[in-house]
Amino acid sequence: MRLVPIALALALGGLGCSGRDDPPPYSPAYYVGQYGPRAIAYRLPVKGQWVVIRTHYDNRRDQAWAIDLGILADERSRATGGGKQNTDFAAYNQPVVADGAGVIAIVVDGIPENQRGQSNSYDAHGNYVVIDHQNGEYSLMAHFIPGSIRVRVGQTVNAGDELGRCGNSGQSSEPHVHWQVMNHPQAHLAQAVRPRFSPYARNGQPSTEPPQKGDKVASD
Repeated sequence: MRLVPIALALALGGLGCSGRDDPPPYSPAYYVGQYGPRAIAYRLPVKGQWVVIRTHYDNRRDQAWAIDLGILADERSRATGGGKQNTDFAAYNQPVVADGAGVIAIVVDGIPENQRGQSNSYDAHGNYVVIDHQNGEYSLMAHFIPGSIRVRVGQTVNAGDELGRCGNSGQSSEPHVHWQVMNHPQAHLAQAVRPRFSPYARNGQPSTEPPQKGDKVASD
């Protein structure tokens, strides 16, 4: 897929709420009542069991509720073979999916993938997708394998639709999925929105709370 300049890919949309208020346990009626008829609860942008490698909860801007997700290859490591190659990591080339219904606002593809031990701070998100959820909220999934993104700007997606494949592009030291929700399609202009989670498995128990580092999380 060709590289889409951010300026051309910007979708029009109003600013959303800050998302900092703690929501109650998931209830569709609550979200419609509190946030309007377009309110949604977000699913994880992956399928199957993953592990939270890192949270960005100390960030004060667009990444304040962001998480990084990987997959355990065994009980102690996310990679086999010493983790010398991207393909050694269990998360590599796994599907990354839409976290909710919306319209694709930004697609950036064509950023070369890092070799292990390298990082690209210039193109921090690497290959990434932004979804406009049509409610003043936008989600960003980053670090795709170049050429794996299968959606285009303006395309409508539903929760669970595949966007592309987990890779190691951008400011990334290993294959993983970076995910955040924000109030503007361009991350450098955005403030974070706390995701309202649809129920997911967290360490084997149902949860709608933000996960913590080390948590094992899963979505269908």
